[in-house]
Amino acid sequence: MSVAELKQLNRLNSNRIYPGQTLRIRSSFVDDEYVVKRGDTLSEIAEQFSIGLTELKRMNGLTSNRIRVGQKLKLRMHVEELVTENGPYYFYSPKAAAQQSKGYREAPSKKPIEDYRNARNLMRVFNADIDARIRQYGRGKSQPLKGWRIVLDPGHGGRDPGAIVSNVDGVNRSVHVVEDEYVYDIALRLYRKLRFSGAAVEMTVISPNHLIRNNEPATVTFVHEQNEVYNDDNANRKNSFSVRPALSNITQRVKIANRFFKGGKRTLFVSLHADNSPNRPKGPLVIYLNQKGKINTQSRAFAQVMQKALHHPGLSAQIAGRNLAVLRGNQAQAEILVEIRNVHDKGEAWALRFHDKRDPDAERIFSGILNYVKAR
Repeated sequence: MSVAELKQLNRLNSNRIYPGQTLRIRSSFVDDEYVVKRGDTLSEIAEQFSIGLTELKRMNGLTSNRIRVGQKLKLRMHVEELVTENGPYYFYSPKAAAQQSKGYREAPSKKPIEDYRNARNLMRVFNADIDARIRQYGRGKSQPLKGWRIVLDPGHGGRDPGAIVSNVDGVNRSVHVVEDEYVYDIALRLYRKLRFSGAAVEMTVISPNHLIRNNEPATVTFVHEQNEVYNDDNANRKNSFSVRPALSNITQRVKIANRFFKGGKRTLFVSLHADNSPNRPKGPLVIYLNQKGKINTQSRAFAQVMQKALHHPGLSAQIAGRNLAVLRGNQAQAEILVEIRNVHDKGEAWALRFHDKRDPDAERIFSGILNYVKAR
């Protein structure tokens, strides 16, 4: 590492250090394997995983581009961690240090397929870290969700930020909260909890430059970046802003989920939001599928269990049936949409900004999933 990088990583203003001081060393990577399938070429595999062809050959001791079906290739992807107050970020960070206004947005600078590959690499790093923790701490522990396949759908993202609301910090300075950035963070916290409990988990939308973020201080809000992509290779092949998540292609979420479910019975779908609804009480809302009076009973049963799990002192959870696109045509055993907070309320938007508040939010949703599974 360069001295400049080391100083930036540890927020040092000078070269002075002292005995006993802990310095952070950035080195995030994942080792994995790829099994060659019929029709694969080495160059296509290198492109798929954003590895140079020469580097891929060097890692695997190959002297030519010839590979065979069933051959195992080592993949080692280095992911650079960028330390920021509203991070960490990977590959690159936002231009702004915080969301500047309701209308502020940062358009993507890369092609959808490039952001998709970075996002997949990030998820591989994230999963490798979870696997390592399971091996270290989870041996012999109960895995109550083993055999279940669960899809998490972080609301909005890409072209659609969801709600952007103004708020104030402790000294009355203006700050802004962007729904899709915060529910993505909650989704990843929930993802980790579900994996620890044995579930196979998939995300419908993924980010090319961030995982879980412990923003400090809370006044440094997450920035509305329009770089999220659908978790699907084919969906991102077209070099157009139109392929990124938006209301116009919302059914892509259902397609991703149904592909992951593979027709299995022990499957769940949870869409996560934090809406701006002036006409409903503050607190969580759980929505089940109701198509013009035709109620999906499994969806409603899941919603009822989740409603109880989301109750906490002074903040009651609501329940409602609606005909929502992300729930229609969904092949999950049960599917729901969770509005974890109503950011129309200043206190709710305030709470969402704190990472130590978002983790209990994820924990309550996790408890609802666990309680539903136990009751089956």
